[in-house]
Parts: sequence; C-alpha cells; structure tokens
Amino acid sequence: MFKYFAVCFFAVVAVASAKPGIVAPLAYTAPAVVGSAAYVAPYASSYTAHQIAHSAAFPAAYTAPVAAAYTAPLAAAYTAPVAAAYTAPVAAAYTRYAAAAPLAYSAPFAAPYLARPYAAAPLLLKK
Repeated sequence: MFKYFAVCFFAVVAVASAKPGIVAPLAYTAPAVVGSAAYVAPYASSYTAHQIAHSAAFPAAYTAPVAAAYTAPLAAAYTAPVAAAYTAPVAAAYTRYAAAAPLAYSAPFAAPYLARPYAAAPLLLKK
C-alpha cells in the first residue's frame, strides 16, 4: 500500500513540475541570500530561557556587512598585487594575438549600410 501512495505522490509531483507555469515562478522569485549564514537552531538544549539557548550563526547576517566594511579594503590591499602578478603575464601573452582593429575586415561589407543616413530609410507607416 505504501508503494501505491509513493508512486501516486511522485506522479503528482512529476505532473506539477512538468507544467512550466506552476513551479518555474517559485523557483526564480526567491531572493538570493549571499554572504550570510543560515540560522541554525540548537537541536539539543536543556535550557528553558530563550535568551540562553541561541545559535552563534544567527548574528552573522547582521555583523557581516559591518565586518566587510572594515576588512574589504585591508584584504584588497594585500590580494590585488598578488592577483596582478599572476594574471599580468598571461594577459600579456594573449594580447599580442588580438587584432588592432577587429572590425577592419568587415568594413567593405558594412560601408554601404553605414554611409546611408537613417533619415533616408523608407518609412513603412501610412499617413
């Protein structure tokens, strides 16, 4: 009997997720939470007071912007030269292959279209 209910349940889930109008709006409307820790409730606690039984990850959502304001300039001062030291030789190796004018070869094809002014374009609207 359990198998029958499980098969029926997953069949309903499959039908609901196959229709784009039901699940798609729910999947893409949630705001992205970046840089904050999720609330972790204590799962084994013998305290009766709510002030004592708390999780240490919960205040991270409030302290992260304040901490980032002070640590970001300091971290950028130390990491920017290191990143530039590793990326500059690679970027220099590939810039010599870059064309000076990448659209130079398309000039004969684009010239007739660019020379004609847009005011002379035929209007398809009736007056």
